[in-house]
Amino acid sequence: MSKHEHHSIGTRTVRGMVWAYSSYVGGRLLVLVATAILARLLNPSDFGLVALALSIIALLEGISNFGLGQALVIQDDDVVHERAETVFVSSVALGFLLSLVMVAFSPLLASFFDEPELTPIAAVLGATTFLRSLGVTHYSLAQRGLDFRVRTIAEVAEVVLRGAVGIGLALAGFGAWSLVLGYLAGTLALDIAIWSLVPWRPKLRPSRADLGKLLRFGGTLSAVDVTAALIANVDYLFIGRALGPAALGLYTLGFRLPQLVIANMATVAGKVLFPAFSTLDARGFQRGFLVSVRYIWLITLPLATGIALLAEPLVLAVFGDQWEGAAIPMQIITIYSFAVTVGYPAGTAYKASGRAGVLLMLAVARLLAVTAALWIFVDQGIGAAAACQAAVAGAAAVVGILLASRLLKVRLTDIGRQIWPAVAATAIMAPVVFAISRLIESPWLTVLLGGAAGAAAYLFTLMVIAPDAIHYLRRKLRPAPNEPAPDPEPELTALTGEEAPPPPRP
Repeated sequence: MSKHEHHSIGTRTVRGMVWAYSSYVGGRLLVLVATAILARLLNPSDFGLVALALSIIALLEGISNFGLGQALVIQDDDVVHERAETVFVSSVALGFLLSLVMVAFSPLLASFFDEPELTPIAAVLGATTFLRSLGVTHYSLAQRGLDFRVRTIAEVAEVVLRGAVGIGLALAGFGAWSLVLGYLAGTLALDIAIWSLVPWRPKLRPSRADLGKLLRFGGTLSAVDVTAALIANVDYLFIGRALGPAALGLYTLGFRLPQLVIANMATVAGKVLFPAFSTLDARGFQRGFLVSVRYIWLITLPLATGIALLAEPLVLAVFGDQWEGAAIPMQIITIYSFAVTVGYPAGTAYKASGRAGVLLMLAVARLLAVTAALWIFVDQGIGAAAACQAAVAGAAAVVGILLASRLLKVRLTDIGRQIWPAVAATAIMAPVVFAISRLIESPWLTVLLGGAAGAAAYLFTLMVIAPDAIHYLRRKLRPAPNEPAPDPEPELTALTGEEAPPPPRP
């Protein structure tokens, strides 16, 4: 791969992550606004009932296309549209089948959780599995082309309609059903938008031979997705069963801000890095991994620290006094979200290098560990459940990064050089935010002043100790007109602290 191609992919990756994250968070801010309004109109039990149903839906969506959508992302240009036919037909057929399964088993779910109201809620929400399957192929094609503008528009359409319908129905007194019907409306809006923006249209000509080729790659990723969905939702199932829907409602709301600000970075990183990494050779892979580690830490560590320190005023200001019990879980869930996010470059490296089996092995081990921990500690309350998730996620992130460093032949000292600016700047920022959180009583004033002062302290420190990080990001995002592609070697040298190795011989 030429220097120009290295530079082009590096620029597209960084620019894609920032554009996708900014746009994705913009859409999720709309979700946050809608949730804040709904939190003042509904009670924790309403949120908890819907969360129980959605936790099962998440498991079904993990297997709704057997990883075929992700397999489509790495197909060659000359066969991608032909194989998209197979992905579309298979995904829609399986999505329809799984929706029927959800309808059939909804009475059993209601009986298991001892919540009769869950039967119709779970049955209706089951339709979202089929609706989402209609857009999987178009979504994957947009991801393959790193076209985050298209996907952002579709996602914003989803959250706007979901929020509007949910709030309108909540004001009309529909209770938990306002969340259910809002979710359905948003999913339908996503389908309509993505079909409008992606020109590909299915001809319903699947190929059995193509299905086998796609499944060989996608099958393992599907298993990874199902295991990840179990990890992400097993705590909901334990809490719903042991502590009831009201406790689950508080726990669910405790996830909102960490998920919005931190965990979504993991989502965006995976969607951007996977197609970008799959085009790189071994040497470019190392550089891409180090760059992604550096900027994920630079963004997520200060955000996680700020949310953890300001959790109580954030909950009171955004959601209201009745949700005060969500503050402690939010602090702990912030640690969980951070651990998941910083481990994502390693997971993406496994997928893009064809070693999804390693990712599956780690995911299964993590699922067993978190299930065992929840089984023992869930009766201690939602704070204990959050701590189980955070501890296991932290250990998994460390193991994943260690394995990735061996896979990519990246030294731990190189990784340390990437993360130290974020750690040092956050260490300066944290006392500033903590002091403000203790000196000011007004929740809104605490959030505004603490956030502003913390951001100022962090950015100022970063400009002093690592100005190259700011300059690198600015150069990637806004290159000067007609600026020639810079030599990537000095950038690699600056990142790793050593001379770049010579290019491989032909």
